Amino acid sequence: MIPNPHESLVDVSNQLFELIVDELGVNTAYVARRDDNVMTVLNSHNKTEEIVPSDVVVNYEDSNCKLVLENPEHVRSISNLFTDVETKDRTVTEQFQVKAFLGVSLYRKNGQPFGTLCVMDRGEKSFSNEQVEFMKTVAGVLSYMIELDEAYEDMKLLSAPIIPVSDQLAVLALQGNINEKRELMIIEETLTYVARQKSIHCHRLVANESNRSIVYTFT
Repeated sequence: MIPNPHESLVDVSNQLFELIVDELGVNTAYVARRDDNVMTVLNSHNKTEEIVPSDVVVNYEDSNCKLVLENPEHVRSISNLFTDVETKDRTVTEQFQVKAFLGVSLYRKNGQPFGTLCVMDRGEKSFSNEQVEFMKTVAGVLSYMIELDEAYEDMKLLSAPIIPVSDQLAVLALQGNINEKRELMIIEETLTYVARQKSIHCHRLVANESNRSIVYTFT
């Protein structure tokens, strides 16, 4: 099983989602990450009716998140997606059958956009300035969780520094003593890396127990 690289984000959002839907009077809240040309929902909460399940993937160009991330203020509020000129003809509007939408940007530790925190509801709804500011505050907390998750991932890579050389070649550069605990971490992180790379396959894995040396061959 591949470890979740956004564990803190998911855990904290689980604690905040109920507060969000109650404060804004909506059914659904979710966190989505931008992955190249798609938006991937990492976690969601549906109060009474499932509108947005976790792990759903939507084309970026057709997503409401695009309107959030490309807005200069990094926030977008729409009272009725079916009548708004930018959303009424979108496939995603027909797919989810919701009217009210509010989204704010989430950020990585380098300040670059990570994705969005959004809410949706079947009914038409105009969000107040106070509600928008509330969402921004929650997004700030979740952005901090993203920073923690990314910092933790960086720290783990120090134990198993994998250097991509090309699309089909990666080098695992190790220094220092390799005890049993570090060896297991190296194996786990290397296999996780390979599993996430569609173009790299683990061809051979050899562990020499006598001197704790590990050799990986990728093709």
